[in-house]
Amino acid sequence: KRFITPRVREAVVSTQSTGAGGGMLGLGIYYHLEGGLYDQVLNELDGNLTVPVVMMFLGSLFIFISFFAIVGAMCEVVIMLKIYLSIIAIVLILEVILMGVCVAMRGEVEKRAVLAIHNLMEHYGDETADELNIITKTIDQTQTWLDCCGLDGPEDWKNSTKAEWWASRYNDGTVEVTLPGSCCIAPSASTCQLDNTEGQTIHHTAGCRQKFYKFVEENVTYVTVIGIVLIVLQVFIMISALKIRYELSSKYDCDDYATGSNMEITSL
Repeated sequence: KRFITPRVREAVVSTQSTGAGGGMLGLGIYYHLEGGLYDQVLNELDGNLTVPVVMMFLGSLFIFISFFAIVGAMCEVVIMLKIYLSIIAIVLILEVILMGVCVAMRGEVEKRAVLAIHNLMEHYGDETADELNIITKTIDQTQTWLDCCGLDGPEDWKNSTKAEWWASRYNDGTVEVTLPGSCCIAPSASTCQLDNTEGQTIHHTAGCRQKFYKFVEENVTYVTVIGIVLIVLQVFIMISALKIRYELSSKYDCDDYATGSNMEITSL
């Protein structure tokens, strides 16, 4: 006797997918409302397609697809299983294509992210150009996240072509170079001074360009593995859904045949 039928297995997996979709949707909404790193640096198409937007879309898609699987499996609605199989097949193909595109365009994404950091640094700290404090928050999050300082190093903060407002406000002709608090190793520091002494522990020394490239190189393997796992999981779900569909089709065909036979016998 089977304790876990394909119908129950499909419903459980689809319910988990719904939970994952809800979590992804919630995170997307949170990051979108908060702004900062994910909404300003890691974006494409001039900000129309950002990481939070992609997360919200994928989360909604997971919930939408899972609805057809749960209702179709538990209520034995064959048409909903057919719709679910069609959608999951299309999504599976798109995921394979998307993985290929992401790998192929990795360099372009890196360049766009670095360019975004460069453009934001020009107005860092300028309350006139950054009334909502989004630019300052984004650069602070980036430098804290990557343990970096400046685009190519701490000295960028005295370079008027990279940090125009900050260089003119704090480092215009001064001997000591003042760095933003997010460059400092001490978490409570609002600013700190540039120290070129080897082995100093006052501020981060690596530039964000170098750290971001390193981050992408280290994590591209993990992203690829996660993508492959998702594809395998979806194939497993498709197999379960197909099995349920054929079981239901056979069941209804048998019921229709038996009903027809009884009617013939009765008429005789």
